[in-house]
Amino acid sequence: MTSLNHSLHVAVPTAFDHAERLDTKRTIAHILQLQKQGIKSVLVCGSTGEQHSLTLTEKKQLLHALAQETSWAADFEVLFGLAGIVFHETLALAEAISKNPRIDGVVLGFPPYLCLTQKEAVLYAQGLIHTCEKPVILYNNPRRTGFDLSAESLLTLIADPRVIGSKEAGSKERVPQLKTKTAADFRFYAGGEADLAEKVALGFNGLSSMAGNLCPEEIQVIWQGLLKGAATISTSDEWQKMEQAAAGDPTDTISYLPWLKQQITIGGQPFGFCRQPLGLETSDRFGTGSIPPHLA
Repeated sequence: MTSLNHSLHVAVPTAFDHAERLDTKRTIAHILQLQKQGIKSVLVCGSTGEQHSLTLTEKKQLLHALAQETSWAADFEVLFGLAGIVFHETLALAEAISKNPRIDGVVLGFPPYLCLTQKEAVLYAQGLIHTCEKPVILYNNPRRTGFDLSAESLLTLIADPRVIGSKEAGSKERVPQLKTKTAADFRFYAGGEADLAEKVALGFNGLSSMAGNLCPEEIQVIWQGLLKGAATISTSDEWQKMEQAAAGDPTDTISYLPWLKQQITIGGQPFGFCRQPLGLETSDRFGTGSIPPHLA
């Protein structure tokens, strides 16, 4: 299994139009903007929670659009979020990913709300790993899913050579011990920029960045500085810009994802909307006090 070349990827949001229809063109246009600013890897359909609002058909449309785009740099990597509540649909997505030459790897998440047992989670992940045939980063996010992958289950899954990393949004303190039981090149990804310097000190050697959507050049400087052990990186101008981009709305009136989309422009035009209820605080896209016409 060929591993992934880049330890930093930017988790990009998905564009939707005013009627909440998937907008693949704007999604890819934002990715190409990041590529021009030096970003070498992105995660599509993952880490923003929007993948669970997308149907299987929409996810396949996004995969197709990524494969049809011709402006990718030779060393650019595209990761795709692989997760779902309905297992047979998630397997179908894994099969589509396996056949897509543009996808270099997957971030495999666990379904929200279901609260799987550890055995169910292992079987779920193994079925997807065997089907997608791409390098896999496991994604453990207990706060979002209600499920916490145990250390024992993680070690069971990473026995498969296709599993090359783990994005850990649960207990960061367990990473030093896990590193003693994993290969030297196994990656532990930080989910976002919170406590980033502390996480690198604990042994995290990968970053799934949200702030990079707004400060791509700065996040690359910060990440390389942290990997090299630069003691002054946390006092730099780049660090301040990163913290602002990671913090979200300074007035604390809207949630992070709608705020993030408000900051992104494509050729001077807005990036797009969220699917409600995200963005209800500020959106009036329907002209009916933010309520879709069919519900007004």
